[in-house]
Amino acid sequence: MKKSLKAAIFCLILLLAGFMNINTVKAASVDIDISADKNPVTVGDTVYVYININSDTMFGDVEANLVYDEDILEYKNGVSFITGNSGFLRISDIDISEGGNSRKYVLEFKALKVGKCEIDFSGSVMVYDYESGLPMPVSNNVLELEVIPEQTASDNASLSSLKINPGVLNPPFDRDVYEYSTSVGYDTDKLVVVAIPDDDKAEINITGNDFLEAGENKVIVTVTAESGNKKEYTINVTKESAPEDETGTNPIVPDNKHGSFELVREENEIYAVYGGKYKLIEPDDSVKIPEGYSKTRIIISGISIEVYAPEKLDSDFLLIYAENELGEANWYRYDKVERTMQRYVEEQAAVTEPAKDLEAEIMTSEEYRSNLNKAAIVIALLSALCILLMILSIRLFVTTRDNKDKKRKKY
Repeated sequence: MKKSLKAAIFCLILLLAGFMNINTVKAASVDIDISADKNPVTVGDTVYVYININSDTMFGDVEANLVYDEDILEYKNGVSFITGNSGFLRISDIDISEGGNSRKYVLEFKALKVGKCEIDFSGSVMVYDYESGLPMPVSNNVLELEVIPEQTASDNASLSSLKINPGVLNPPFDRDVYEYSTSVGYDTDKLVVVAIPDDDKAEINITGNDFLEAGENKVIVTVTAESGNKKEYTINVTKESAPEDETGTNPIVPDNKHGSFELVREENEIYAVYGGKYKLIEPDDSVKIPEGYSKTRIIISGISIEVYAPEKLDSDFLLIYAENELGEANWYRYDKVERTMQRYVEEQAAVTEPAKDLEAEIMTSEEYRSNLNKAAIVIALLSALCILLMILSIRLFVTTRDNKDKKRKKY
């Protein structure tokens, strides 16, 4: 009995193993290997990238997106169904007439500058089973391609000149000094930096010189040599704080390229500049929204703000709620076409008075009709009275005449 039970269990295990083996065979996967004919590659050289697709079973169509660093590599050529450029390639190898277990694509690139570039797929890679047409599981590697400088590439990452405006560098510029300091006024928002490399093939990158804030700021000038060697020159910029009696009231001249009306951002607040300076604020619950207007958004001078637009009409006028320099909050009407702004006054009188006149006209008309009805009744009564008097007069005349006739006959 025990031997029979063991034999049955052994057979069951074999069946399960066979079943699992069948499923494993059915769930064939695809392996994609991305490689290059040489790595590293020198700046200016051509490099060929190979995409090898292998599977245990036959596959047909292939669709994928390939990405790379366009600053380091330039795509030059490939098969016709690989399209795109500028860091993004679309592989669309579809309508395959015959399936296979392997396939290879060759892509030609040119090395532009020193650096490391990853070549990888973006999103899912779709490889379809040739028989069923269903997508198959895919695994792939990521190619890291290194671009190195030419042997003759310059290693010079120094500056020959460094100037700023406004302000003065302290200490005076020296190519071997990498840290400087300067001070600017509270009304300076940008430091103009003119940096000239010692080698014409070196590249300059400047950061931190825009949107200066009160206090300490760091402006960094990065010099990248042809060989990839880098040096940084740091300028510590101290910006003065605005005087207390002038905070929030500094005159701002609108940029003429935006028209006479302009929005500016100061310390997380947004101001409208038009013949004065108005701080945009959110109306609280006590503020009545003008009838017929609803909240929306608009971008002016590159800044997105909330405004109120007419609900029924596509109007050129919008309402802005703002606080003037005296701290008084009001509604202001903004003209999108002429870029002007003026205080908004709700035209109540123009709407109410005609209504009252119309009501008066209606009341006068109703009174007239009432009087007309009364007159008609009076006329009808008088007419009836006249008819009655006529009938009585006729009867009286007839009676009198009959009496006279009787008297004549009697005599």
